[in-house]
Amino acid sequence: MLALVGKSLVLLSVAPNAQGQLQPFGVRLVRRTGFQELMGKNKCVIGDLFRSDPTFPTADLGVKLSNALELPWRNNIKDISAIPEGEYRGSIRTDGDRGWRIELKGTGARENIQVHIGNKPDNTVGCILPGTGDSTDASCFVSGSAEAMKRLREAYGNDNKRPVFLRVQS
Repeated sequence: MLALVGKSLVLLSVAPNAQGQLQPFGVRLVRRTGFQELMGKNKCVIGDLFRSDPTFPTADLGVKLSNALELPWRNNIKDISAIPEGEYRGSIRTDGDRGWRIELKGTGARENIQVHIGNKPDNTVGCILPGTGDSTDASCFVSGSAEAMKRLREAYGNDNKRPVFLRVQS
């Protein structure tokens, strides 16, 4: 698959590399910080999810896939806080009633941190919820979460064994 990234046409390959390993899928979450207080959004943080080169070059965020909603930063406390900024590995899960989703590894004492369908803070205990639209007031929600997950899944490809790298930044 080809994508326009900045002024360059980039091959977003899912084909195995020379060693037979699948190319990692890079996702970048850029949190929109600084305006939550102005809009009264103390219950969430809104951001943007990008399909990114898994080396995460600073000059190129990648191709925007969706908006995202997280809980606000509350010192990384389980069930009430977003995860810290940083880089995480992930894998695909398809079990249970949440369907296809990305589960992050390396989140310390926080377990089962995922990118999954959901629209509001009540739908998460620290996970990342993608959406096609977001609230413009203090109500804290993303709309179109199922459609955003469909976009994410299509960008990922069909092989659920492909490694995921996620960078969370402000």
